Amino acid sequence: MSQDRKSQEYNTVEGEHGQQALDRYKPVKVGLLGADMGGAYRKIYPLAFERAKREGWLPRNVELIYREEHGLPTGSAQQAIANFEALVDEGCMVIAGAYSSDNAMYIAPLAKKYEIPLISWAGTDRLLNEWTFRLGNGDCGGDPALMVQWLVRKGYKRAGVISEISPNGEEYFMAFRRECMRWGLEIGGLELVEQTSSRMEYHLGNLKNAGCDALVHMGYGMHFVHNLFRPALESLNWDPPRITTTAFMFYLVGFSHFEGWVGVDQYCPDNPRAAEFLAEYKAAYNGEEPPLWPNAIPLLAYDTSMVIAEAMFRAPILTREGLRNGFERIRFVPSATGGPRTHMAGAPGDHNLFKGDWLLLSAIRNGKLEFESLYEPGR
Repeated sequence: MSQDRKSQEYNTVEGEHGQQALDRYKPVKVGLLGADMGGAYRKIYPLAFERAKREGWLPRNVELIYREEHGLPTGSAQQAIANFEALVDEGCMVIAGAYSSDNAMYIAPLAKKYEIPLISWAGTDRLLNEWTFRLGNGDCGGDPALMVQWLVRKGYKRAGVISEISPNGEEYFMAFRRECMRWGLEIGGLELVEQTSSRMEYHLGNLKNAGCDALVHMGYGMHFVHNLFRPALESLNWDPPRITTTAFMFYLVGFSHFEGWVGVDQYCPDNPRAAEFLAEYKAAYNGEEPPLWPNAIPLLAYDTSMVIAEAMFRAPILTREGLRNGFERIRFVPSATGGPRTHMAGAPGDHNLFKGDWLLLSAIRNGKLEFESLYEPGR
C-alpha cells in the first residue's frame, strides 16, 4: 500500500466519529432467547443500545438475534437447548435468556460449556456459574425473606403455606422455613400442590381449618394465571391476609386474579428511571405505552440491554471472554427496575447484578395496583 493511500485511510478513520465510526465495523451479535410476547421485546431491547449510541459510549453497533425458547414448564428442554445452541453457532457474543428457573437449570451448564456469557432473570441459585449473570426477576432466597419480614411486621403468627411441587416451589419453601425459624413465625399448615392443581378449594380449606391467620403462596404462579385462588377463597368465604412471591408479576394477566394479594414486585413508581424509560418508549413509538405497562417485565428487558451495553463499554476486548470481564467491571449503573436506590454492578465471583432495593412489595386492592413498601425489617 502506498504512503499516500495509508495516510488517506488513517485520516478517514481519524476524522470519523459517532455513528460514522460505529458503522465502519461489524456489529456485535447479541442473542435473545425467550418468548417475545407478540414482539414486545423487539421494541424494548433496542432502546438502551440506541441511548448508549446517542450518548457516545457504545463501542459498536449491535445486531439483535431472536430465538423463541419453547422451554419448560410448558415446552421442552430439548427445544430450548437447540435454540440456545443456534445462537451460539450464529456467533453471538452474549445471550440473554433462560428467564425461568426451570430453563436456567439446564441452560446455565451450556453457557459454561460454550464459554459464552448468559444473562438470566431466573430466581434460582442453581443458575450461577462463572459464565452466567443474574438480573433476577425475583430471588428464590430473597423473596421469602421479604415475605416473612412483612408477615412479622404485620403481627401474623401462623402462616398457612401453599407450596408448588416444582423447582421454584421447593427452593422457595426451603428458604421460607429457615426465615420462619429465624424470626419466630409458625407454619400453621403446609399444602403441597401441583402447578395446575384442580383441588385448590380443598387445600385452602385445610389451611383455614388449621387456624392459619395468613396465607402464603410459594411457587412460579400458574395457579394465578389459571385463576384458581380467587374462586376457591370465595367458595370458602375466607379472606385472609395473603402474600406471594414474584409470581405476583403475573398480574399482567388480570388484576382480578390477584385481588387482595400482596406480592414481591420490581416496579416502583418512585424510581425516576422507570419514568425515564416510559418517556423514552413513548418518544420512540409515537406515544404508545410499553406492553404490559405498568409491570416490571418491560423494565427488566430495558435493564438487560443496558447492562449488556455497559459490559461492551467496559470489556477489554470484544470477545466472549472480554464481555464476561466487562460484566464483572460494572459498578453503580442506575436501574429502571426496583426501588429508587437500585443499581447494577458485578465483580469476579459476584454475578448477581442487581444491588440495593431491587425487590419490593406491591398489592392489588379494589382492582388497582398499589405500591406497598420497600424492604423494611420486621423487628
